[in-house]
Amino acid sequence: MHSALHRALLPFMALYLALAGCHQVDSPANSAMQVIADRNAIEGVLAQANLAFEVSDADKFATAFADNAVFELKELYGSGPVYGFQRMRYESRAQIREIISDRLEAQRKADPNRKLTYDPASLRRFNRNSDSRIELLDATHAKHWSTWMVVMHTSENIHISAVGRYEDELEKRDGQWLITRRQRIE
Repeated sequence: MHSALHRALLPFMALYLALAGCHQVDSPANSAMQVIADRNAIEGVLAQANLAFEVSDADKFATAFADNAVFELKELYGSGPVYGFQRMRYESRAQIREIISDRLEAQRKADPNRKLTYDPASLRRFNRNSDSRIELLDATHAKHWSTWMVVMHTSENIHISAVGRYEDELEKRDGQWLITRRQRIE
């Protein structure tokens, strides 16, 4: 009877062992690959936001941010307003989109003879980010810091328009990294 039971259980044991072998164990290599994938995705969404800001693409800029994201401007030597922005705090993807759409609307209304004018569509505004640092806090949260500088090619000359720092918080939602909070400090 014992051998009959063993023969009956043998196919089930073989199936169990086969399925157990298919289970992927979290190895250091798998964890390292996930960190690399997350860092690449974070760098991608940051690059999307920065380039879209530079070329005045309101939709591309806004989609780098979560629906409920906050974009806040902080002045170290004053309380605002900051040139080129209508408010000091934007509280949603729709409001963050207005950062670019308001700039484009103001440019359309600008006096063409005004000094320091530029055409956002012709890439006469260049934003450079450097010293970028990404810290993964856990599987779905990260922080980012960078310094930035805006160089303008105006009707008069080329000059540095502004310099400052970004402090970002990012979150992975439905497999996609998005900026949930950006502080622009100058």
